[in-house]
Amino acid sequence: MTETHSEPPPALQGEVAATGVAELDEALGGLFWGDNVVFAVTEGATAAPFYRAIAASDVVYDQRLVVRLHDDFPAYPGFDVIDARPDGKLAQPAPLLHAVFERCRGAERNLLMFDGLDVMAERWGAEVAGRFFATCCPQLLEVGAIAYWTMSASDGHVALRRTVEEVTQCVFLLDGGRLRVAKAEGRPPGIQGSVFRVAEADGRPALTPAPMVARIGNALRAARLQRNLSQSDLARIAGVSASAISQAERGQRGLSLETVLGLATGLNVTLDELLRGEVATGYRLGRRRSSPGRRSEDRIAPLPLLDDRHAGLRVYLVRIPRRGSAVPHMTHQGVELVTVASGLVQVVLETGRPVLTTGEALVLDGTPIITWRNLGVGEATLFWTLRDARRDA
Repeated sequence: MTETHSEPPPALQGEVAATGVAELDEALGGLFWGDNVVFAVTEGATAAPFYRAIAASDVVYDQRLVVRLHDDFPAYPGFDVIDARPDGKLAQPAPLLHAVFERCRGAERNLLMFDGLDVMAERWGAEVAGRFFATCCPQLLEVGAIAYWTMSASDGHVALRRTVEEVTQCVFLLDGGRLRVAKAEGRPPGIQGSVFRVAEADGRPALTPAPMVARIGNALRAARLQRNLSQSDLARIAGVSASAISQAERGQRGLSLETVLGLATGLNVTLDELLRGEVATGYRLGRRRSSPGRRSEDRIAPLPLLDDRHAGLRVYLVRIPRRGSAVPHMTHQGVELVTVASGLVQVVLETGRPVLTTGEALVLDGTPIITWRNLGVGEATLFWTLRDARRDA
């Protein structure tokens, strides 16, 4: 199979935001518009340097907002305050949610920095705080706002923490001078599970990749917690002491290859997952890179919904104005599927010019598409799906 790749459309380049921490931006590929980033912090750790880093980044936002729940939350230059302190008009979940969404809906690129979720849990109760997050997070994703949140990684509020981890797009665990990427949707394999050592320089975080032993330790801990196992349970599976498992999870010592193989078998994960420092989630999410309110100047260029060759499939959204046409940005010699979501579309091939209407599909096997033409009276929308040969992650 031969394939000619071109660079992503120019309007999609640079359409991600930055965390303000170079090492984290390099690992994640930046932040997608709509990312809700949650810092789960253990006792003694703080996300404040990461808040300061994104607040000082050079990304151009239409609005920078701070959601303040108590007096001690710091002020940031250039940020407007949504005042949700006690006894105020926005002290309760419903009016606060409405205020946040209304502010963000009026602009295209927003950055929000929230006071701690633990403060919400103390004021409203953990169940209500969880419902607030489960409603607010998807709404911020819908309008393309980037939001920073913090919560405790301790054993308290377990249900709240589970809700947050299930709904949000990114979770970073801060623990004893280390940052672990516990969740990062839409990123390539291997990013989730990455571990960094964290230092602070001039109030900003400085990250360095942690050694492989730390990544394996974090993956072991994640797999153990998913199965509700204790360190003693894991030690029995591995045939080592609970102390050895504790030290391995903290990245203080390594385990022999024989022990790691035994753990992989006992935990029903692959060795590759442990070596990458992650446990497979069973799904892969394609994230939108542009903010929802901004379309490409060339709005008929294919918009990537899932553009990861390792996934085996790539999916693009193509919108064609009335009487207009669109051209694929690459030539793909494998199997392709064109599905028309709305309108009347002619697919121009070297061997024919079939016409599809809403709900119809066309399968191609080695016949490249020359162009799509909109023959209808309104805008046409289609999905272009490519099947790639599987590659190792």
